[in-house]
Amino acid sequence: MMIYRKKSSVLRFFIVSLMVFGTSACSLFTQTEPEMSASEVCVKLNELVADHANDFKQFRGVRKNTRRIINMQIWNAERVFPQARNCQVWAWSSGLTNYICTWQESGELEAKASHDKGVETVKQCLTEQWKSDFVQTSSGGGHTFFQQEGSKTVVSIRYFKESRTILDNWKAILYVGDKNNLNAEVN
Repeated sequence: MMIYRKKSSVLRFFIVSLMVFGTSACSLFTQTEPEMSASEVCVKLNELVADHANDFKQFRGVRKNTRRIINMQIWNAERVFPQARNCQVWAWSSGLTNYICTWQESGELEAKASHDKGVETVKQCLTEQWKSDFVQTSSGGGHTFFQQEGSKTVVSIRYFKESRTILDNWKAILYVGDKNNLNAEVN
């Protein structure tokens, strides 16, 4: 009986130790991106806008396999915006390019708050020559875009309910790119 308890205690100790080690190891390998300061965001956003003329080459990462998508090429891209995730550069066969980041929000209120925070950030970073407009989207979300006269580049922050799902899925998007790509219907 004594040996059984001793083995049981050793086994419990081993299992608990393994769990603690596993949790610690996971936290060591989980990459959390550091928060960006307001000045860092503005520098990166202005560099991104300027690099639009060079098809965002400075911000491109690894090119994705897009054999199935005949009309475009896609690269992973550097994150330049605090809330942004899943950033990519898209180059269309028509010659248009854009930088786009999407991120998931837990609901409509969170998506709107993210949009509003993003709009304030962009306003702080761009000069007074950039004018903004807001439109309501068909999904009940919102779309604010910034443009400057004589420039083909726009900066856009949008939040919307994803239409291709039965879930209440809200997303936000940062877009920098050609004004012509914004002519599509906004969800």
